[in-house]
Amino acid sequence: MPLRPEPDPTGLLPAPVLADLRQRHAEPHRVHHVWSEVAVRLALAEEVLGGIADRLAFILAILFRHAVCDPRRGDNAAASAALVQTRLRGVVPAARLARAAALLRAADSADPPETEDPSLRGDAALLADIDAAILGAPPARYADYEAALRREAAHMAEDAWRAGRSAALQMLLWRDRLYRTDRFFLAHERQARRNIEARITELRR
Repeated sequence: MPLRPEPDPTGLLPAPVLADLRQRHAEPHRVHHVWSEVAVRLALAEEVLGGIADRLAFILAILFRHAVCDPRRGDNAAASAALVQTRLRGVVPAARLARAAALLRAADSADPPETEDPSLRGDAALLADIDAAILGAPPARYADYEAALRREAAHMAEDAWRAGRSAALQMLLWRDRLYRTDRFFLAHERQARRNIEARITELRR
């Protein structure tokens, strides 16, 4: 069976938790970080299932990846990590919840999580690459993504948005690799760099 956000791909989420996730992803300010995007990420995860060490924790991390999505705050990943542990305490084994939370906390970092567990580093790399897959999408799809991000940050003045977004994208280009795993690197790296370079040029006009 393909991985989809509904029915619950883990088989463990209580109905109220799934309903809460749907409601969060339907918040009025969201344009890109919506429930249909969860399905896209689950489909990408399905393609690499054989490389995921802890599938349950990984799928939970995808489901809760943007459970908290407030463009005005800088701790969305940490807040989503806290939420998965709070909402599923007593439902999912504690070790699995801790691992899902660790994946979420690492999601917004340019560096792998500080851990001696190589399987956690590997799963974190795959989650980061699934997050970044949109950067290597065809140009029209990438343009839609950038437009959606701008709409989600409608509270920002245009000059501030352009300066901040171009700086963030430039920092991505300075990395040796945008993708941590060879699979995503080979599939998306070249197109992602083209997309980002073109977008920076647009933002700096």
